[in-house]
Amino acid sequence: MAEVIDLKRRQGKQGRIEKARARRRAQAVASVLSCGVCPRRCAHCGLPIEHYAPPPAEAPYPFCEVCQEEYEAFCRREQGGGAHEAYWHTDEWSECWRTWLAHMQAGQAFRGSAAFLRLMEENLD
Repeated sequence: MAEVIDLKRRQGKQGRIEKARARRRAQAVASVLSCGVCPRRCAHCGLPIEHYAPPPAEAPYPFCEVCQEEYEAFCRREQGGGAHEAYWHTDEWSECWRTWLAHMQAGQAFRGSAAFLRLMEENLD
């Protein structure tokens, strides 16, 4: 009889574990998306921006100096700017930039949604 399992206590414990797991997931999503466009960090590589200056009007996100140069090279290439400026400026490199920009735009759209606002309200600590 000593091996009788208290089902209500076990279910309660399982429920607390599931709620804690869901809260950690929600906090992770909120953290990644709210910190994803910090003006003091390069949006592309994540390194701190040493000398902050407002990004040029054509730059959609804050970039460090190197990533700003690469972004500008990408823009020139997209506009048919002639020869490759560096050997790595290939079609795959351009696709990487296009995909990254689409990812950032999708994140921005989600940050403006009611679901994200609710997520932030529920997980502000």
